[in-house]
Amino acid sequence: MKYIVSISGGKDSTACLLYMLERVKKENIIPVFCDTKWEADETYEYLDYLQRKLDIEIIRIESEGMEKLVKRIKCLPNHFKRFCTKELKTKPFHKWLKKQNFDEFKVVEGIRKEESLARSEAEVFEIKKSYFYKDLFIPTFRPIVEWSKEKVFEYIKNKGIKLNPLYKKGYSRVGCFPCVFWNKHDLLLFANEDKYLKRMRELEKEISELVGKQVRFFEERRDKFLRTKSLFKEVV
Repeated sequence: MKYIVSISGGKDSTACLLYMLERVKKENIIPVFCDTKWEADETYEYLDYLQRKLDIEIIRIESEGMEKLVKRIKCLPNHFKRFCTKELKTKPFHKWLKKQNFDEFKVVEGIRKEESLARSEAEVFEIKKSYFYKDLFIPTFRPIVEWSKEKVFEYIKNKGIKLNPLYKKGYSRVGCFPCVFWNKHDLLLFANEDKYLKRMRELEKEISELVGKQVRFFEERRDKFLRTKSLFKEVV
């Protein structure tokens, strides 16, 4: 049996990886990272750290990347249109999985019920059907589905593993940088990330010119938190 552990660089997927390494022979664990090419440098560095610390190889599954995707479809993802996950993570992963010749496998996901209303009904085990391949059925195991956020942090700490440095900066979510599901606090933090803020604004400008109107990753009421560092200092 092969256990394919989905790795994002975030706390939940890291906890899942550690959980599986504690219970399954390392040679039967296949960690995979779906690269959106829209991550922070800290996340890529953290993946390297996990490889060294745990003596594992994390397979990196390439996607076309956020910039090419939005230029191709002439649309930006936002809080209401989250096509980025499907196109940059799910689709490349299913394509990779389809090519493998595993006799038996389970995909291990770091989904937790308390994360959102949508995930509150998540089960420990489920057989998922691929969006993209009618004949691909994916046995899915979620070992930390009942865990709290606090338990996840404590578990990783007790295993002697560091967290992604973005958590130390104060971000609640790591992965896409920026992520369209960030909260106000994350946006205020991002206001000081000049390199990535510039990258986002340049892409917004390109897509706006392509479609002939102003488009943004974040609607006006949230985008305002990115436009003033003085507001960041005042609130945070």
